[in-house]
Amino acid sequence: MIVGSIVGLGIILSFYGNQVIFEDLIKGEGQVKFGENLIIPVELDRSETQSGIYAIQIIDFSEGITVKILDPFDKEIESQIIDEEVFEGQFSITVSGIYKLVIENTNEKEIKIFGVIGPEPDAGKKSLGFISLYILIVGLIGMVGVAIYAIKNRKKSFS
Repeated sequence: MIVGSIVGLGIILSFYGNQVIFEDLIKGEGQVKFGENLIIPVELDRSETQSGIYAIQIIDFSEGITVKILDPFDKEIESQIIDEEVFEGQFSITVSGIYKLVIENTNEKEIKIFGVIGPEPDAGKKSLGFISLYILIVGLIGMVGVAIYAIKNRKKSFS
């Protein structure tokens, strides 16, 4: 019963940790045709954090996707050519304002794309994800230990 409680606690903390980590991220998705852009804006405050994160996922990956981060003055602060299905990156927040994740399609076909942008989670929020993982591991090790103990005791009772 104790081991089951530990595993349950780990699952609940894992779910809660993901909610806390991703609560400030702005999500966007769309079918992006050749020559079109998917733009996801987010307001970021330099006094709260000095770095931001972004990620994109391309369904049915193909070449020809470029990602740019624009600062509040529409100046490009980062640009990447995407060569994998899932890509994550970081950027510096230099001033407070609206930053934009711009995903460009230079491929001939229409592509479904998911994107997120927002402030980088602080260390406390990140540690919640690690703690839940450790609790799950301890619970699963406990389950294996209980199973081994039960099997050994069963063999002794037959002897």
